[in-house]
Amino acid sequence: MASSNSSNTTVLFKKEDNFGYRIPALLHIPDTDMLLAISEKRLGPHDENADTLMLRKGTYNKSSKNFEWDDVTCIESARLKDHRSMNPCPVYDKETGKIFLFFIAVYEDMTEQYQINSGRNVTRLCFVTSVDGGKSWSPVNDLTDNQISEHFNNWATFAVGPGHGIQLRSGRLIIPAYAYKKKPIGQSHAFTFYSDDHGEIWSVGDFLSKEECGECQIVAMNQGNESEIVYCNARSMKHGEHQYRVQAFSTDGGATFTDGCLVKKLVEPPKGCHGSIIHFPKSKISKPNIKSEIENYRFQQEKDASKSTVDFEIILFSHTTSMESRRDLGIYLCTYQDHPLPWTDPWIICPGPSGYSELAFIEIPGIEIPLVACLFECGSTSESDQISFTVSQVDEIIQNILEIKPHDSSFSRLRDQLCFCTLF
Repeated sequence: MASSNSSNTTVLFKKEDNFGYRIPALLHIPDTDMLLAISEKRLGPHDENADTLMLRKGTYNKSSKNFEWDDVTCIESARLKDHRSMNPCPVYDKETGKIFLFFIAVYEDMTEQYQINSGRNVTRLCFVTSVDGGKSWSPVNDLTDNQISEHFNNWATFAVGPGHGIQLRSGRLIIPAYAYKKKPIGQSHAFTFYSDDHGEIWSVGDFLSKEECGECQIVAMNQGNESEIVYCNARSMKHGEHQYRVQAFSTDGGATFTDGCLVKKLVEPPKGCHGSIIHFPKSKISKPNIKSEIENYRFQQEKDASKSTVDFEIILFSHTTSMESRRDLGIYLCTYQDHPLPWTDPWIICPGPSGYSELAFIEIPGIEIPLVACLFECGSTSESDQISFTVSQVDEIIQNILEIKPHDSSFSRLRDQLCFCTLF
């Protein structure tokens, strides 16, 4: 596996003597040069030490080809009294220009494991909004007692994301989520919250079935007939030596999904880790030679040659790449047109200890080639020492991934490593 020695890496949130940061989230505000980086401030090393949500705003500098960042600020309204704020999950409504920042608020120091074992759900579903690009935020909105109370009572606990949500072409806003059932105890499944009226009313989708899974992200890919297929990639909740990511598909806008299935190319460390996914059409590649390379790659993988050079979708996935521990953060690639083709080997962007990551696809006015940014946990001795940021052109990302020599170039064996979920 090749690795990156990018000079465009910036530390955005760094551990101090009495506090640190975890759980990165990114949001690009469309048609602007602004990027929001969000994380949890923690007063100790554990989840129950989470405190508030913190923000840094970045502005793209065309000369340096990187973002310049404001100081760290606290999103003061994103909290409930006697609760800690966790799992930032932003989504942007392109029709209204409103940012929704979802998060969970957990009562005092109640741990996730206590809630699972006792069946006492002390987690709240909350969000704040901004209509000025994150300069100011609304008072907190708590949806728990009115819009999700029926489901809340059946869950031992739940969470959103973490990381970004998405908006479909229909206008539907989707927030990825997961919950632990009260019975059987400890069983976790991914699902979505979604809204068709610009965030006034939120509905709860069905659980992914078959495979137990948790933290997740989603993308929506164009089917070419005014419809979209939603793809979910989730953290496996089965712990052990050989664990893999879970994936599923939805043809009804994320309300229901196919059975979850394992993707053996995408490995999990022993206790799992959160990953991130984004997508974009092949047409977003600017350089003819890179476009030719990705078309040639797809031609080599696609059984139906007639589909090898159409305007297929490209999916990027960031995750740790070791089965032994959280380390060696990498970016994988696969293509999609009617069905996904095998994932590539990963391009390592952060050798050594690394953890949760968050990708963003960025198109800036006046900049010809789109960008891909990654906000990720890393450190020299621990994956939670800091949260760093790196950004590259889409063409560069794809070229770096495709230049990696696969462990086994045999197409038949690669195809065996991908599970194909049956669509509705």
